[in-house]
Amino acid sequence: MGARGLGSRAVPALGVTAAVTVAVVAATGVFIAGRAERAHEATRAAEAATAALTWKKGACVEREGGRFALVLCDDADGRVISMVGLRAPDCPVITDEFVRITTPPVTPSPKAPASPASKASSPKASDPERAEAGMSASRSDRTACVRNLRGPHPGDPGRGGGVLRAGDCLTLREGERPCSAEGWYGKVLAVVERSSACPREALDAIALDDRAVACLGEGGRVLSAGDCVARPGGRLVSREALVKAPCASGRAWAKVTARAEARSGCPRGSDRYLRVRDPGVRRPVTCLRRTAKSGAR
Repeated sequence: MGARGLGSRAVPALGVTAAVTVAVVAATGVFIAGRAERAHEATRAAEAATAALTWKKGACVEREGGRFALVLCDDADGRVISMVGLRAPDCPVITDEFVRITTPPVTPSPKAPASPASKASSPKASDPERAEAGMSASRSDRTACVRNLRGPHPGDPGRGGGVLRAGDCLTLREGERPCSAEGWYGKVLAVVERSSACPREALDAIALDDRAVACLGEGGRVLSAGDCVARPGGRLVSREALVKAPCASGRAWAKVTARAEARSGCPRGSDRYLRVRDPGVRRPVTCLRRTAKSGAR
């Protein structure tokens, strides 16, 4: 089972139907001497198999491409560690995969009763509300939180999948990404309800939805004291416009002296600053000391 491309993770929901066939052992009323106990054991085994093949905590699953299926645990590569509602972030932090279970409402028929169908999908944890849109209140919608039985575990910190948490790496527009890959913006220190609740050492914060904010620390493209930057087009910039440059290179225009909430927070020795105009930035002012030998400002 692979990681959800958190691309902000604009990951398409993968639809799956879990079909379960159960062998039923029927009592005939005729017992041959010496076989009654074996028949009883077979019945219990069939009942145990039937109970196992339901979407619940402890159930085992197999994934083939984008499809999930309930299987006996001897044949499984993942196990359901929890069942939650629509919000994938409610899963335990060790979750590797999110499987959306949708049971349509049963419409009785005078000829034949309709049987509910189970559908599953893989919503991304940083985009939990997308799958809710257009769903009928009469449906039974749940999320199965799945942990791989063997590695790799994309839900582990920095692996690019699972519930976003401390140690994961985040892009600006595509959600979570493995920290071993290139192009991520910042490393998560904590996930909180609002940016004001971020740890003091957080340098930036990115809203994940209306109920969660990722607090970012040093690393990636997040600027911190001692980093050098290429010269942007003006003092009022976006996060994308702040580009790190090796301090010994000709591209280095200024060195970061601090990240501050306001210009007045810049330390002595700072001779310029940049302000990020994006909403929700925890420390929007980047205090600088110019290092380039040529060029205005």
